[in-house]
Amino acid sequence: MEAVSSGPRRASGFLSSFKRRLSSTLTFQWGVYSKPSPTNKLEVFNLFCFCLIVGAALAGLLHVWMVYGLNYQPFPSMVVSSTWGCIIVLLLFLLHPVRCVLSISVPSLGTKQGRKILVSTALVVVVTSCIPNMTKNLSRSVDMIKCSSHSSAERILASTSQVNNALHDLKDFIGTVPKIVNSNQFLQLDQKVDVEEMKRGMRNASARLKAKFKAMQDTLEVTGHVAQKVIASSFIMLLLGSSVSYLARYLTDLKHDNVYQTGRLQELLRARGVEEFPEAYRKRLVRTRGWRMTQRELRRCLWGGTILGFYCLVCALVLGLDHLIYSVLQTSLSWAQDIPEVNTTISLHVKITIQIIGLIHEPVGQLNKKYRYGILLLPPDCVHPLSPPDPSVISIIAALFLTALVMILGEVFSRRIRRKICSSFYRDREEERAVYLRDKILLKLEDEGNIS
Repeated sequence: MEAVSSGPRRASGFLSSFKRRLSSTLTFQWGVYSKPSPTNKLEVFNLFCFCLIVGAALAGLLHVWMVYGLNYQPFPSMVVSSTWGCIIVLLLFLLHPVRCVLSISVPSLGTKQGRKILVSTALVVVVTSCIPNMTKNLSRSVDMIKCSSHSSAERILASTSQVNNALHDLKDFIGTVPKIVNSNQFLQLDQKVDVEEMKRGMRNASARLKAKFKAMQDTLEVTGHVAQKVIASSFIMLLLGSSVSYLARYLTDLKHDNVYQTGRLQELLRARGVEEFPEAYRKRLVRTRGWRMTQRELRRCLWGGTILGFYCLVCALVLGLDHLIYSVLQTSLSWAQDIPEVNTTISLHVKITIQIIGLIHEPVGQLNKKYRYGILLLPPDCVHPLSPPDPSVISIIAALFLTALVMILGEVFSRRIRRKICSSFYRDREEERAVYLRDKILLKLEDEGNIS
């Protein structure tokens, strides 16, 4: 029993020892990273290795984003990402504020700036996938209509040849009748329709219309790609700019985001004999630990959810319009394909008799012929398959908006983490902010007469 029970105790002791070592290692590494300058060679080496890992990770993400997100070629993307990776490593290693800005940019992705990136990505995906698909389907429908009109016109023009054949047969038949020497005295056949010229004009008009649709589609695709790159780059710069702005206000304004019940603030208040926060500050200040939200944080979440719902509605309308256009055009195409061919027949019945002495009717000749031709509304060679909406677009948009919704709920904790990162990088400034907030609380208590 002694040997059996020693195994779990040994495993538990090893696990607890591993947790302590891991915690101490991470604390030491974070202390080196957040320190303004390393104090010995070990800290310099650890700081350089950590900056190298961060720079390599960011360079890899930049390369993947440029190749698969912005559709750049792999080699130029690798050169650009490698260059920026080296620059980031040097900046992180040499500049303490850059390390802080980059660190607070990570939780800033969970705030409004991160939601802007996700929403803009969703809008760009919708614009670059749905609108070109709608124009492609409309262009194909117009092409089918042009082809059908061209085919119908050719068949109608071809029907004139059947009429001419009937007239020529009638002329030849009359020429065989005795006593009629010249049939041209009775029938003058003159075809004034230049069929080839009409076909050539129709082909030129179709080519011009097709070229206009193709130019419009190419313009939309180029505009979509350029807008995707510009918007993505702008929001990345906006994210970094917001992080720089937050750090600058944190260092220069004692009032900025100074609404947290930190452990250091409680220690300072206890040193002055204050055990509890005033009622007004108890509701206003935010606990750095726990899940409770203030009313201000709840209102911010509701407003962010409303804005997110509006953008979600816009994307849903564009997606629905893409599916509606495809459904209507596909139904119309199926209906047009089901229309049977219109068959037309020209029947020629001629019978000639002569009257002898006013009493006897003698037949001279008889002609019975039929000339058939058909007109098909949509010939098979005019049918082009329509492009269905990409089902993966709905999945991508849903994933982006669900992530943005989760980020709304987690924005409160992202803001808390961002402030805590700044406090770990600038401990002296955090002490000044805690002292400033303590003095405000003591002044409030003096006004209420709770302390003297």
